[in-house]
Formats: sequence, C-alpha cells, structure tokens
Amino acid sequence: MKEPLRVTQPSTSAAPFLAGGGEMGELIRKYDWNAAALGDPSEWPQGLKTAVRLLLSTRHPVFIWWGPQLIQLYNDAYRRSIGPERHPGALGQPGRECWLEIWHVIGPQIEQVMAGGSATWHENQLIPITRNGRREDVYWTYSYSPIDEPTVPSGVGGVLVVCTETTDQILAERRFQAAEARWRSMFDQSPSFACILDGPDHVFEYANERYLHLLDARDVTGRRARDVVPEVAAQAFIGQLDQVFRSGERHEGFASPLVLNGGGGEPRYLDFVYQPIRDGAGLVTGVLVQGSDVTERVASHRALEEADRRKDEFLAMLAHELRNPLAPIRTASEILVGEASADAHKVAAGIVRRQTAHLTRLVDDLIDVSRVAHGRIALRLQVLELAAVIAQAVEAVEASVREKRQRLRVAPPGRPVLVRADQDRLVQCVTNVLANAVRYTPEGGQISVEARAVGEEAIIEVIDDGIGIPPELLPRIFDLFVQGRRNLDRAQGGLGIGLAIVKRLVELHGGAITAASPGQGKGSRFTLTIPRVDSAAAEAESAVAPQGGARRILVVDDNIDAADSLCLLLRLAGHETRAAYTSADALEQVVAFAPDTALLDIGLPEMDGFELARRIRAGARPPRLIALTGYGRPEDRKLALAAGFDAHLVKPVELDALRKALEVQGPPAA
Repeated sequence: MKEPLRVTQPSTSAAPFLAGGGEMGELIRKYDWNAAALGDPSEWPQGLKTAVRLLLSTRHPVFIWWGPQLIQLYNDAYRRSIGPERHPGALGQPGRECWLEIWHVIGPQIEQVMAGGSATWHENQLIPITRNGRREDVYWTYSYSPIDEPTVPSGVGGVLVVCTETTDQILAERRFQAAEARWRSMFDQSPSFACILDGPDHVFEYANERYLHLLDARDVTGRRARDVVPEVAAQAFIGQLDQVFRSGERHEGFASPLVLNGGGGEPRYLDFVYQPIRDGAGLVTGVLVQGSDVTERVASHRALEEADRRKDEFLAMLAHELRNPLAPIRTASEILVGEASADAHKVAAGIVRRQTAHLTRLVDDLIDVSRVAHGRIALRLQVLELAAVIAQAVEAVEASVREKRQRLRVAPPGRPVLVRADQDRLVQCVTNVLANAVRYTPEGGQISVEARAVGEEAIIEVIDDGIGIPPELLPRIFDLFVQGRRNLDRAQGGLGIGLAIVKRLVELHGGAITAASPGQGKGSRFTLTIPRVDSAAAEAESAVAPQGGARRILVVDDNIDAADSLCLLLRLAGHETRAAYTSADALEQVVAFAPDTALLDIGLPEMDGFELARRIRAGARPPRLIALTGYGRPEDRKLALAAGFDAHLVKPVELDALRKALEVQGPPAA
C-alpha cells in the first residue's frame, strides 16, 4: 500500500498556490505530478488550485480526490489520522487503490458527488481502517463537496473532503453512557430509595424505582420537587433541601413522617440523607437524596413499647390480684389455728376455700396464656348440649351477679343444640365473657345470655348495658394484657388475659368470637360462634360415665401440709387414706397399706416421683398411680405417662378432676 514518493525539484514561482502547508506542502511541491497524470501544477484547473490552496492554508483536516482516478492530496492535519501504513504513499495515489478496504462505504458517496450531485454530510460515521498495525474502529464527521471543473461533462472535477475524526469523542460518550447505565443500575438495584436533584429549584434529574414507588409512581424527570410533591412543602422537606444547597452541609433525618395526599393521610416514616453534589470547582450543583422507608420498623418499635407498657401494667395488676386473696387467707388461717368457735372455723374455712379457688383461677389463666402462646392446648372433644354449657357458666357467676344486684336474663335455644367441644374449655369461654360482663356492668345493670342455632353454627351472645368499649380499644380487645378503664382501687379486677385466652380456645373449636359496642357507657355485645353437630353424630359419640366408690389412697408429698390436707379432704369424701412424706416411706406404705391408688408428687427429694413410680410398678400388686405436680405442659403429661403413671393432675388439684381420675379405675377396694 505504501509506495516510494515520486519527487521533482520543488518550485513555487510558477505555482504560488502551493506555498506553505508544512510537511505536506513540501511533499506536494516535490511530488512528480506528471507521473500521476495531473501534469504540471501551474497548469492545473483553477478549481483544483483553489482547493489545494485551501488545503495547505487551513489547520483543519482536508483531503482532495481529483479526476477520473481520484488522485489524492491531503494536508498535515489529515495526515495524523491515516497512520504510517498510508502516509506518505497516499499522496498522488488513486483513491480506490488507497481505500480498497472501505471503498464499499465511501465509493458510492464519492461517485454521487462526482456525478454532479449535491454535497454530502456524514456525522459520526463508523469507517474502520487499518492503521498503526491493527484494524481500528474510526468515527468521522465529514462533508464531501464538489470542486467545479467546467471542462468535464458533470461539471465536477473532484471532491473536497473537510473532516474531523470523532473517535475519541464517541468512545468517551460511550464510556460516559456505560458509566451512567452502571450507576443507574446500581441506584435501581439499591435497597434504598434515591434521586438526584439539580440546581437550586431541585429539579429531578433521576429517581430510582423505590423512590417512584414511594411517590406512587409519579412522573418526575425534569420537574421541580415542589411541583411533583407540593404537599411536602409544609412538612419541612423542601426547606431542608434549600438549606443543604445553600450551606453545602448534609442533612440527615430519622423516622421522619411523610404524608402524601394519595396515602389517605397515613404517614410513612423515613430515614434519609440529603447529600450536596459539587462540581469540579467545589460549587454545589445539586442534592443526592437517599434513604429507606422505616414505617414497619417504627410500627414494630411502637408495638414493642406498647407491649412493654402493658407488661408492666400487667405485672402491677398481677401483684395486686395475688395479694387480694392472700390477705383473707392469712386472716382465716389465724382463725383456724386459734381458739374460735365452730361457726367461726366454718366461716374461715369458707373464706380459704373461696380465695384459694380465686388464686387457682388466676394461676390457671397464667398457665393458659403460656399454652396459648406456644400452641400447646389440647382439647378433649365430646358432644355437648349448648344449654348445659350455658347453665354451668351462669352458675359460676351467679354469686357475683347477686352481690352487684344485677339482672341476668338467660335465653337458651328453643330446641337442643349440640356442639362438639371440650366441656371444661367451652364453659371457661362462656364463663369468662360472662364474668367480664358482670365486672364491667354497674350495680343494678342488666346482662343477657342468648343462645340459638343459625344454619350449621351455634351462637352464644352475651349482652350488657355496662361501661362499653371505647372505639380505640375495640380492635385490640382480644390482645393480651388489654383492659378497659379501671378505678384506682382496681375494683373491676382481672389481668387482661381472659379474652385473649377465650379467643384462642374458641378458634381451636373451629369458631370465632367478636366484640361490638356503640361506645363508652353504652354497653357491649360479645358473640361466640362454633360449628354444630347433628343428632346422629351425637349418638355415635355418646359415652357412659364411669362409676366410682371408696378407695384406699396413698398420698405422697414432701410438703406435709399439702399431704395431710389432701388426705383429710379425701377421707371426708369417704376414702381411706395414708400420707407418706418421703419416697422410702412411700415404698413401705405400698406394702403395709396396700393402696389401690397412689397420688405421687413428682418433685420429691432424694428419689423423684418418676423413679418412685417405676419401683412401685415393679412390685407384686402395684396400685393405680396418679402424678400430682405443678408442671402442666403436654410434654410433662407425656413424661409422666411414659414413667408408668395412669393419670396426670396439676397442682392445686381441682376436685372434679381428682374425682374423675379416681372413678376411672376398676371396682373399689373391699
């Protein structure tokens, strides 16, 4: 491609238009143009002379193709773009020979001009050429203009090329676009919302998807922040942006509320930073906004604070509720051990019984809360008559109703309504709701209990005209530790856990419970709904009640008072009893007393109740073994049964539960 340059003696006297032009001017003057078929420069057509004069006098890259062979001339500025492969051989060379590799691109453009067509313009055109030893993608912005020559048919003797290589510009733009695409991608993939605001008016230059979602996908690009979200102007956000732009100091916000018109008035809470953007001179040109929506975190934190407040209040209530029955129990115990009359002893015993029952209910509620929280409540389902359940619940609250001189109206279903339920738990649910109605209804108030069947469901409603439920409390009435207004003396009592337990128990039965109230001072209505069963299913599930009688019972407990009092209670019920206070004594009594039933405490010293049960089981005629323990979790019951116990009762034992456990075994001892 590169050929020896044909040179002659330079001469400018006959061709003054060839003066100057640096290196290329010198080469043009020395070139043997006769050999290139252009002839002596002094005889060149005027159009060519003018074009060459322009070529040599400008510092802009200029190139000329002349004549049918498109003989080439170019200046110093153009030389720097073609590389050593073509310079200086391209001077005087026919165009096609020089640019064969790109002729398919530029050939038609040149031919168009040479044929008398108009000038052409090409901006940032890719024309790959070989230079500096390798194939390069080169971009040019150039024009092809005709050089007039009247002696040829087309009137065009050649083509004047004024060009600029834009390769660096194009590659820089591409690098910028790639960098912009990368940071946009980074912004879009960021877990936080972000936007770039330009100028003192805070015009949106860019906003990522999370930011648009925060603003409910508004069109923001090119618009002022105050125009996009005018409602935030009154919320200090625009003022903070102004301050950052003026001062050049960043601003941070934590859990700042943002209220948008489209958000229904509910605030979103944001952690964010306004970071000033500076140019090369250090001047602030805009603000980068970046942050996170922490609404859920704020809600969780407030919920934890509320739960902590309710927990503290609950502990205070619990301490109060536990002290209340302990005071009369302590007083009654002094009467029982003193020299009082039989009537006084009877009154004191009644006090102890009632207050102990109250304490037991409190402890049972606490245990039920734990079971509810861990999903460990197991139901013993059987078919029940709804009216009987209501009757038991009413019986449980009758004394309180009489004490407050309230009117209790009971409306059982007009026909038998059967449900499959755990009797104790369902009675507990209705009793709890009724007790709440009694507690929160003033003296002389009215309470109604109504039951009916609707379709496949059994419905129980408890309605009162008491203090009602405030609207703000109603959505949380079944949450743990939530209570209505209480007086300073806590006369209304309660731990705020009963309704939470009721809700979970009703749901375990496949039902639901709802609360309604017109407002404070206007009474309330609680509605329990559980599935019904038909009479055919009831007959299939009916069970025969076990038969009982007098037993020989060994009570084993290292707490002497607990063992002796339980023995006394069982003797009053017609049973023959013995007490043992150690495991060794119990093993001896099993042989000497030959009980048919043994009530064993689990937490015995030296030898625990599990080991004692295994040793008793190894005997010749082992009695029925009933575990008596303070641990009432399902896994505790499984552990007791696995150790050889026939039943598992929780302290303080309920008499009905103990009676049922004693009735299960075979014929009583003779």
